[in-house]
Amino acid sequence: MPTFLSDRTDLYTLGAEYPAAITASGGLPVLLPHHHAEDAFRVLEGFEGLVMVGGDDLDPAQYGQPDHGCNKGVSVTADESDLALARAALELGMPLFAICRGCQVLNVAMGGTLHQDMTRPGTVHEPISSVPDEVLAARHTIEIEPGSRLAKAYGTTARTVNTIHHQAIDRVAPGFRAVAWAPDGIVEAIEPIDDTARVLAVQWHPEKIVHEGDHVLFEHFVHDLVG
Repeated sequence: MPTFLSDRTDLYTLGAEYPAAITASGGLPVLLPHHHAEDAFRVLEGFEGLVMVGGDDLDPAQYGQPDHGCNKGVSVTADESDLALARAALELGMPLFAICRGCQVLNVAMGGTLHQDMTRPGTVHEPISSVPDEVLAARHTIEIEPGSRLAKAYGTTARTVNTIHHQAIDRVAPGFRAVAWAPDGIVEAIEPIDDTARVLAVQWHPEKIVHEGDHVLFEHFVHDLVG
């Protein structure tokens, strides 16, 4: 990002809504920079849970596809770090809350694939607007699988969520299942088939709509998954 020091300054940044939502739910957030993949297990030592947040697109090479030219920026270090941390968290049985890019990373880390651009005019996933207020205002409904962890967290099988993404899950990773869908059929949430795994993974941005009821997802993570 540009700073007074340079037109291009490497920074680690995170929307304040993420740690604020964790703190409001009774958790104590600690922010992590990118790490070398081989250090993932060491990085997670001493932590009780992992939240994987939104960000740039994953390099299609990470899920075995050529780049179709519609990716909106990729980061090699972010990809390598996030994929390794997702795999390590699952292997350790660590509670994991994966949001937007985090949900996509989790799916790819476990062998799934992505739609490089699933937006279509006239659908609930319109092409991303260049007007920030329009992006933040976009909403659509989702249908949630009864009995899923997500349905239990919400206490319902229908919700209205925000829409701040142009990529989404295509093939669900082995060992996982889709548990929420948009009206156009796009997968909006996945969970491990093993119901004992403490994982919540959603495509939307609950940290931006905590005032609309999505605080319950952070509370579920802090109190029920981490405990």
